[in-house]
Amino acid sequence: MKQRVEENGFDSWLESSVPEILPDEIVKQVTPWKKAMGQVLTGFVMTSLSLDIFYLDKILPAVGYLFFFWGFSAVFRENRWFRICGGIAAARGLFFLVKLWLPAEVFLELIYTKTVFLFAAGFYTYGVFVFLLFFWLGLRTVQQKAGLPPHAKGVLVLMLWYLVFYLLRTFFGYLGLLLPVALFVVYAFAVQSVAKIMKELEDAGYVMDIAPTRIHRLISGICILGIFFAAALL
Repeated sequence: MKQRVEENGFDSWLESSVPEILPDEIVKQVTPWKKAMGQVLTGFVMTSLSLDIFYLDKILPAVGYLFFFWGFSAVFRENRWFRICGGIAAARGLFFLVKLWLPAEVFLELIYTKTVFLFAAGFYTYGVFVFLLFFWLGLRTVQQKAGLPPHAKGVLVLMLWYLVFYLLRTFFGYLGLLLPVALFVVYAFAVQSVAKIMKELEDAGYVMDIAPTRIHRLISGICILGIFFAAALL
């Protein structure tokens, strides 16, 4: 009886010694998949931005493809849809690298004279729809595994957003200022909606199958960004 009381006392002390809210650093170590999916979303946003000032049109996509590499290299074992998304991101990143490396006049000449290069350029521009389709399927698969109702409507909103954006840019060219601001607000809400899915999975206690890191992030980051920036400077 005395031993049982001591054990109960030890359990009570152990429970009281653990804080109800764990620090963010500990949470990231316990749920590394959440960090990986955050990197995927960050990569998607940064590769979608097109700011032609201070070389941001080159810097942001380069950093975005680095985040894609970090994110998908961690979650690629979760399901085949994420593996396809990783392949699409890698293909678009490779084309962006070629675009940085080639002089503008050579790049345009290849687009107009080489069918394969024209197809690659089209996939680089409109491949975001294919990426979002498979990302939507991947998120729905994860939700089903976690016992949650599959929805991921935020991804569908992003697909619709890109469709509207490309149509407006194609038929109207310059869109003024008010419409881009409105589109940006919708884009931000859609991305936030996708991010909420990570919270739902965490609350459900689901843990993704995360691949071990074989190359230190600092080393891979220096190598990948170094290749992009070297191509831009050559």
